[in-house]
Amino acid sequence: MEYIKEIRKLWIGQPGTFPVFLEENPGIFKKVDAVQKKENEKLIEEISQKMRKKAQQRPEGEEERVQWEYELEQELKGFLEKEKILCLSEWMGGELLDAFERETKNFIGRVRGFDEALEPEQIWQAMRNYFIYGMIVEMQGGEQNADDPILAYSLLYPYTDNYIDDKKISREKKAQYNRMIGRKLKGEAVEPGNRLEEKTCRLLDMILSAYEGEAKNKVVSVLLQLLEAQSCSIGQMKQDIEEERILEISIRKGGSSVLADYLFATEDWREQEEKFYLKFGFILQLVDDLQDMEEDGKAGSHTLMTNAAKEKRLEEQVNRLLWFIWSEISAFVPKNPRLKEFVLKNCIEISILSASAVGSAGGGIRKGFFSEGYLKALEPYLPVSIEFIKRMKIQKKRNGMPNSMVML
Repeated sequence: MEYIKEIRKLWIGQPGTFPVFLEENPGIFKKVDAVQKKENEKLIEEISQKMRKKAQQRPEGEEERVQWEYELEQELKGFLEKEKILCLSEWMGGELLDAFERETKNFIGRVRGFDEALEPEQIWQAMRNYFIYGMIVEMQGGEQNADDPILAYSLLYPYTDNYIDDKKISREKKAQYNRMIGRKLKGEAVEPGNRLEEKTCRLLDMILSAYEGEAKNKVVSVLLQLLEAQSCSIGQMKQDIEEERILEISIRKGGSSVLADYLFATEDWREQEEKFYLKFGFILQLVDDLQDMEEDGKAGSHTLMTNAAKEKRLEEQVNRLLWFIWSEISAFVPKNPRLKEFVLKNCIEISILSASAVGSAGGGIRKGFFSEGYLKALEPYLPVSIEFIKRMKIQKKRNGMPNSMVML
């Protein structure tokens, strides 16, 4: 496909040198002094302790659970008002924050109504995609909503990704599951063979029933592209997969996943915007790969980041990612520019946080990943210290917290 060649060329053309744009744009990337870092760390520790305690106190009765959820919501509101990390209240303002809160609650309620058996981590997995969608809606000048297409699409992640990533399930069964999804998307008659397939088909129906004609054909085409990319990603477990192939899979999987979010976020589809969201999806795929490096390495999964670490060029690869984020998001002109700078800043910060996390070990800097000087050069742009990140990593392992919840 033409967009793969274009993104590949852009990616390869990025410099592998330190991202000097951080220093050159102090209005966006402000250095955080030691005093502010300490305040941020204290606030994070406080909210983490409260959330863990609250999670352990979740009541069984419906009436008590309503009160429990209200108290949880108030704790999060208090955190958002005080935090100086994402600064959401400053970037969004009261009206947009209220809209995000309203639709997020609506989304969570509908998720639980669809499947009460979903674990909190699976709900979080769906919410991560919904938050990406929410940012796209805002940049496209739309109103926040948790309609059927995005609800169903976000919920597909806990079902499809977790099934494909499960090492206990054979390749044959995974391929059979993906073929079932493909037939369903193409409009063929499908008889679900188990609970997973039944729920998957229900979610696909929620998406497909919202469109008709050429619009439906376009949505189906993008979902089929994502399905094919996901099927190809199973091959990333091979020992002999070439980096060129890994790059292609990353572009296709990441790009098509966020392009679908864009299609659900607006009805006014434009070619230039589609090209941007394909690149944005590739960016988010690489950020995920950076966060998941340790797990991917243990599982034998080959990504651009695990390969770079093995070949001792991870520093160069992270630099390339940071430059790619900077060049592509900076150049994008959304219909509503209010949140563009926030999206840019957040993508850079999460990448730096992720690099600092994978580059630090219990006793110091993990050899072979990054030089100590490199992490020290990035640290001023972090909202917390690298020492704090190390402590959070230890805490994550102790409490079984997923990477995404530590890094977001």
